[in-house]
Amino acid sequence: MYQERYWKELYQLKVHLIYLELYLNDADFKDKSINIFLACTSSGSIAGWAIWREQAFVWAIIIALSQVVTVIKNILPYKTRIKAILSLIHDLEDVMLRAEEKWFDVSEGRLTEEEINKLRFDIRTRKTNTLKKHLGTSTLPAKQKLFGKAQTSADVYFDNFYPTEVNHG
Repeated sequence: MYQERYWKELYQLKVHLIYLELYLNDADFKDKSINIFLACTSSGSIAGWAIWREQAFVWAIIIALSQVVTVIKNILPYKTRIKAILSLIHDLEDVMLRAEEKWFDVSEGRLTEEEINKLRFDIRTRKTNTLKKHLGTSTLPAKQKLFGKAQTSADVYFDNFYPTEVNHG
C-alpha cells in the first residue's frame, strides 16, 4: 500500500515536471511570436507605407497596433514566467532524480511503511518548497491540454524505464 502511494507521488511529480516543460515551451513560443510580430510590423510597416501609399490607413493601423503591443508587452507575464519556470524545472529535476533513486529501496521492500511514508512526504515538501521558491505566491493559469500531454509523456517515460512497476498514477 505505501509502495503504491510512493509510486503515485513519483508519477505525479513526473507529470508536474513535464507539464512545466510544456508550459515553458508554450510561454516561450508566445513571447517569441510577440517579438517577431513587433519586428515585422516595425520594419515592414515603414517599407509598406512607402510602397503602398494608397493603403495608408491599413498601414497606420498596423503601426498603431505594434505600438500598443510594444507597451503591453512589458506587462505580459511571459518573460517572467519563462525565467521562473526554467529555474523551477531545474530544481524539480533534482527532486525527481532523488525520488527515483529512492524508488529502488521502496520497490524492493527494504523500507518500512513509516520510512516510505517519510520519503513520500519528503518529495511533497521538496516540491512545495521549490514551487514557493520560484513562483512565490503566484500560480500559473491551468492549461488542461498541456496537462493531458504531460500525463501521456509521463506514461511513456514510466513504460520505458519501469515497465513492470505499479500502474501509473
